[in-house]
Amino acid sequence: MNDVILILTVLFPLLLILGLPIYVSLGITGLAISYLTDAPLVFATQNVLNGLDQFPLLAIPAFILAGNIMEKGGITEDIISIFRHAFGHIAGSLGLVTIFSCMFFAAISGSGPGTVAAIGAIMIPAMIKYGYPPAYAASVSATGGTLGVMIPPSNPLIIYGIIANVSIADLFAAGMVPGVLTAFLLAGVAYFIARRAGAVMSVDADAPRQSIWKLIWKAKFALFLPVLILGGIYSGIFTPVEASVCAVVYALVVSIVVYRQLTPASLLVAFEGAVKLGGALMIIVACSTLFATVITLEQIPQDVVKTFSGITDSAIVILLIICALLIVIGTFMETISAIIILAPILVPLVKSYGVDPVHFGIILIVTIEIAFLTPPLGVNLFVASQIAKIKFEKVAVAILPFVFTLMVAMLIVIFVPQLSLWLPETLRSLR
Repeated sequence: MNDVILILTVLFPLLLILGLPIYVSLGITGLAISYLTDAPLVFATQNVLNGLDQFPLLAIPAFILAGNIMEKGGITEDIISIFRHAFGHIAGSLGLVTIFSCMFFAAISGSGPGTVAAIGAIMIPAMIKYGYPPAYAASVSATGGTLGVMIPPSNPLIIYGIIANVSIADLFAAGMVPGVLTAFLLAGVAYFIARRAGAVMSVDADAPRQSIWKLIWKAKFALFLPVLILGGIYSGIFTPVEASVCAVVYALVVSIVVYRQLTPASLLVAFEGAVKLGGALMIIVACSTLFATVITLEQIPQDVVKTFSGITDSAIVILLIICALLIVIGTFMETISAIIILAPILVPLVKSYGVDPVHFGIILIVTIEIAFLTPPLGVNLFVASQIAKIKFEKVAVAILPFVFTLMVAMLIVIFVPQLSLWLPETLRSLR
């Protein structure tokens, strides 16, 4: 047991510091523990394969593909046009447009970096054009992209549901109210910063001047997709996996038949992007499964429960300690990996304090959002800085007010459990 603890606390961090990819570090650590516990080699290989033999995982690449197709098919521009019409007459409004566009697109792609790429590619150049500082434009887009992991469908929520054995439909419902609340908090901060910066006081002259209802009618096919996905899941018509496939088919039909902007070349790019991102996630999931299995067999979650139970009897204190730990870990560990590694340890711990695993899942996701914006990993920062063509360090400084805002959202979710639990409880009672 002592050797296992030594490997977890020394070998795994050392491999990460040496720059090995996260999946390699997870795999080597899992193999080392398997060897120490005299487990046969087939134990490791079977766990790696079993990690991918999870039906709900099929939803992840499909949702990514649906978002890519909508981006390449021109559907994203209609979504942005609605919010530009709603806020374009307000000085310093493009930050608001970016946040709310990200919120809506997140309900399609389920991916944080994917949301930054899709919305940021349009909004960052627009903000820079109207005098917004590039660092502000990049930080707002990177922040809006964090909503992609909370607004359903969410890839991290799917992973958490599998690991914690929690209903994915309940998690999707639980993320909606906190996700929208977080979007409004971020939008408020974006507007406040814009009002204080003299360079961003000009009104968006390109904001559409036609009726908002005409814009909504024009974007009706784009607006219907989240209704199709979430309505179908909550009504019991189809599972999250079936919903993801329906989203792909719907996005294809609308992009080809209605918008007529999707070319064979752009469709190939959409598939390539989904394969690359989906494949990267799947190999992490596979190696993380071995890692999670060995720490579970070594009863490390039970030891953690015993250790923390001697510290405090307060569930709130435990949740605050866990969130502080997650913020630190998120600075150097990829989101999906953090969920797969920590969920088997933390879920039994919070259950022992009477915390609902659905509520904890939303707390986990809100906290993980912060990791998208914190160096040195900060995936959203890299994507946004590349689009804005500025240094990563400048975006990392400009992002600080939004990081503090996400921490406030995290505290609200912790102290007000019904914010997460009300909707799934209501939907269950209606079934």
